[in-house]
Amino acid sequence: MGMDSRYWLPFLLPYLHRHRFHLPDFRGAGGSAGVRLNQRDIFQNHMEDVQDIIRHFGLRDFLLGGYSLGGSTALHLLRAGGFDGVRRYLHIDQSPCVGNREDWRYGLWGERQTELFGALRRLHGVLQEHEAVERLDELPEPARAQAIDVLADTLARIAGKPSLRRTLKAASRWPWLFSRMVPSTQLGDLRATLASYLGGGHDYRPALAGCPVPVTVMVGMRSELYHPAGQMAIAQQVRDGRVVRFEKSGHVPLSDEPLRFMRELGRFLKG
Repeated sequence: MGMDSRYWLPFLLPYLHRHRFHLPDFRGAGGSAGVRLNQRDIFQNHMEDVQDIIRHFGLRDFLLGGYSLGGSTALHLLRAGGFDGVRRYLHIDQSPCVGNREDWRYGLWGERQTELFGALRRLHGVLQEHEAVERLDELPEPARAQAIDVLADTLARIAGKPSLRRTLKAASRWPWLFSRMVPSTQLGDLRATLASYLGGGHDYRPALAGCPVPVTVMVGMRSELYHPAGQMAIAQQVRDGRVVRFEKSGHVPLSDEPLRFMRELGRFLKG
């Protein structure tokens, strides 16, 4: 699930005098909260939306950045041959392969993937049992309680803040409040997201060797979602790669080390 692009504004303000930024909200997030996912593969869905934006604005010789799900979307674009107009690429805290493989153990949640994917599969099963229900607050109990429990735990892990789990569970008593605190309460979007991740996502490693542009990889060295070694492997697989290590950051260096993130973003923009 995507994030509201307005979170980027404080980091971009110092550079607005020299750069023009396009900040798309993915389907279901921010200004696109009312736009539903319409494909089974969310990575393909988001990539096609990015392609539409590139065509609409006639973008050429531009810088591209992708954080988390946006990173997977950008690598999906790379694999599809869509980097022709890209000058440099910024990749932030995302693995090039979300699902673990025999030769890859740095997918989502690393060595705990089997355990945690088990909880997500149970959630997906609950949602499939109530296929006609489209909103979280319309689920019957105890299905709603189970869904909220898994969502709260997952989002707390993403943020790297265990206390967020209790906060979200408390907020779930008021659907209007809970819906403001989570990326989406639309169950159609949640079903598609779960299916795409649980299916192993995509393996973008083969595409990295053919990346035609310089790549900067920003890594939260305390990230619980994606092991730093898997992220840093991206810089080794592309022709021109550079790693920026955020030693005090988890999955969200924007909030864990905001001042340093702003400075490093400026270095990337400057080239």
